[in-house]
Amino acid sequence: MTKVRFGPDGIHFFDRYTGSNLLIEESIPPKKKWAISPRQVSIALTNACDLDCTHCYAPKQAARLELDTVKKWMLELDKAGAFGVGFGGGEPTLYPGISDLCSFGSKNTNLAITLTTHGHRINDELAECIKSSVHFLRISMDGLDENYEKIRGRAFPEFLEKLKLIRS
Repeated sequence: MTKVRFGPDGIHFFDRYTGSNLLIEESIPPKKKWAISPRQVSIALTNACDLDCTHCYAPKQAARLELDTVKKWMLELDKAGAFGVGFGGGEPTLYPGISDLCSFGSKNTNLAITLTTHGHRINDELAECIKSSVHFLRISMDGLDENYEKIRGRAFPEFLEKLKLIRS
């Protein structure tokens, strides 16, 4: 489904399934029709992370947002004209309701659901959720083989096996 957004830069069309964006700059809608939300919102669901990457500055507290609150935000953002919501953290796959949240967003809104993860917690169940509910997936990867292992503290071949679970 294509979503349309009016703003000071013109009329913007977006398709969450293909990622296609079309901006018609020649026609600026009246200010009263402009969307009141940002195009994309990034939400850090939790500060928790099970890696200890050498470059990471983020605190590793187990703080997390309430599931119902995030669902409410998604409905509001969709209604206000946002194109998408991106889940990150910390590590969003440590968030207890991540599959439910992605599924809810995909089924109950027209938002593009994005996820940024280190990938090490992907299992068969999460892979199915990603394939059915996540429109854009970002996997953090710092180098290959020994370089990756030095930075991430995890085995590179194990990481590649996790990626195979989401390959379509």
